[in-house]
Amino acid sequence: MSKVVKIQKVVYGGHGLAKEDKVYFVPYTLPEEEVEIQVIEEKKDYSVAKPVKIVKPSVFRQEAPCKYYTVCGGCDFQHILYEKQIEIKKEILKDQLLRIGKIDTEIKDVYPSNPFNYRNKAQFKFDGKNFGFYKHNSHEIVDVDYCYLLKEDLNQTIQPLKKFLLKYALNVSQIVVFSNYKDEKLIKFEFTDDSQIVNVIPDLNIYKDEIDKKIKGVGFYSKNKRHLLLGEDVVFEVVDRYKYRVSMDSFFQVNIYQVKNLIDIVVSYVEGYKKVVDFYCGVGTLTIPIAFHVKDVLGIEANEEAVKDAKANVKHNNLKNLKFLKGKTDKGLKYAKDFKPDLIVLDPPRSGLNKKIVKEISSIESVKRVVYVSCNPSTLARDLKDFQESGFKVNKISMIDMFPQTHHIESVSVLDKI
Repeated sequence: MSKVVKIQKVVYGGHGLAKEDKVYFVPYTLPEEEVEIQVIEEKKDYSVAKPVKIVKPSVFRQEAPCKYYTVCGGCDFQHILYEKQIEIKKEILKDQLLRIGKIDTEIKDVYPSNPFNYRNKAQFKFDGKNFGFYKHNSHEIVDVDYCYLLKEDLNQTIQPLKKFLLKYALNVSQIVVFSNYKDEKLIKFEFTDDSQIVNVIPDLNIYKDEIDKKIKGVGFYSKNKRHLLLGEDVVFEVVDRYKYRVSMDSFFQVNIYQVKNLIDIVVSYVEGYKKVVDFYCGVGTLTIPIAFHVKDVLGIEANEEAVKDAKANVKHNNLKNLKFLKGKTDKGLKYAKDFKPDLIVLDPPRSGLNKKIVKEISSIESVKRVVYVSCNPSTLARDLKDFQESGFKVNKISMIDMFPQTHHIESVSVLDKI
């Protein structure tokens, strides 16, 4: 049984919200649209529905360019004109801050991206037949031949990779491909168990000939353990005047158009400070540029491979005032206290921080400012509220669109000690 509802707004997670006899969450909709829906999941306080027909479309609705849209789980916003996507994300960020963090603030600085072909990393799935990405809320794989989010050179590897896997009967669960500014690639084949490793061909030239001539290295993994490496373990990424070594097992920002913007925003907030600690620093994406603008910097990261890359990047950028240490946040806080920073940079995972970490950071007497890079407005709002309760004031929040066509929202917040 279907019914027509009017969408009030888009909420975090990408669904449209309608309030009729109860609350309905409807994906692929826009504010002010009248939509015929069919309920697919009943909850106590709300229902999840699918749109059957857009009765009255928004002026901001567009035809999604991707033929897999609404089937593939990668995108939520392709039906929305890009300028409107930015506006919606801005409103969602503001709403989350107010509702969860009780922070009422304008998001004045917004940094849009190129809306397509921005990703330098792909995580392809394979089930022996289908090669592509998961469907929404499913482990069923959508077989794709093109993804509008990926750099063009990554798209050009899709068909060759699929043919290669079928030809050599490689039963992999995931293939991770990273491509740098020169289109040089690292490929990681992940297996669910060790038995399939025996089918691997130990000749890098075969992979270059059959998949992509710019492959620099290929790794074969099961249960997060690397069994074999062909070629090199690293490639180099260059952003502005900064050079980064990136290995197969470390992380680098995925949006090629926004890394420099993110760096510039963070650097603008550290000017005038002397000693900085950068938590969750990865390969030093932000730490390296910060070191050019302050006296001393300490980067702290739990991922061992990322720390190896970060330490190499100190040399590649000819820096003398920067150290990297491996450690989880709790251990890192002890290093930070001894370092006596006047500013702390945070770029945590989606789960954010917790009250204990916020209290520990706030208790470091030397810290006068915190710069918080977030990819989750909900956990950000929670953590900013905790910081405010611990003697900090939110001075500015900027939004940077790292993930066009999706509901994900990246932001940079500046907090100063009262």
